Amino acid sequence: MFRIALTQWRHRASRLAPATTVHARPVIAVARVARPTLVRGFQHSASRHDRFGEAQEQIKQGTEYLQQGNIDMAMTSYHKSVQAAPTAVGYFNIGVCYFQMGKHKDALNAFQKSLDLQPNQADAHTNMASSCLMLKDVPNAIRHLEQASNFNPLDGEIQYNLGMVYEATGNLDGAKTRLERASMLGISRADEALEKLAEKMSK
Repeated sequence: MFRIALTQWRHRASRLAPATTVHARPVIAVARVARPTLVRGFQHSASRHDRFGEAQEQIKQGTEYLQQGNIDMAMTSYHKSVQAAPTAVGYFNIGVCYFQMGKHKDALNAFQKSLDLQPNQADAHTNMASSCLMLKDVPNAIRHLEQASNFNPLDGEIQYNLGMVYEATGNLDGAKTRLERASMLGISRADEALEKLAEKMSK
């Protein structure tokens, strides 16, 4: 459930999930700039618009590099983006690169910066959960998955992943609840997981 880099701004970001399964879901959106009312305001806004335009172009370029498998060049572009204009999308994409490079602590820091700029991102919390799992920090992985579930309760993949982590930590009742939700939300592999869980609970 690895949701790769974003190309532009919007109110929600893309995400990755536990490293066992990888899926990509790019997201496209548009940055908004307020209309100025004064000449001085126009100059300031135009400069800000230029910075956001440069940042957006670097994000687009970085995503092209990432799709080509050139993580180093993608990282360079994403860093240029946040230098031009710090955005949740820019830091999110930096986190994706760090995760793919195996630098999971750096990925956590980048995803946290993304959340600082744009709170309540279910996707960023799921990414942080994935990074925590890679660092064997299961309690924080669960915490971030639960937060992701709170922000986006209708995402079946979040419910599935939370169910699987609950099962792995012995919370079988919690696992059953989450996997049932995942199944109702169209995650077909949740049905098989529920069958195996039922066998485990009957012993």
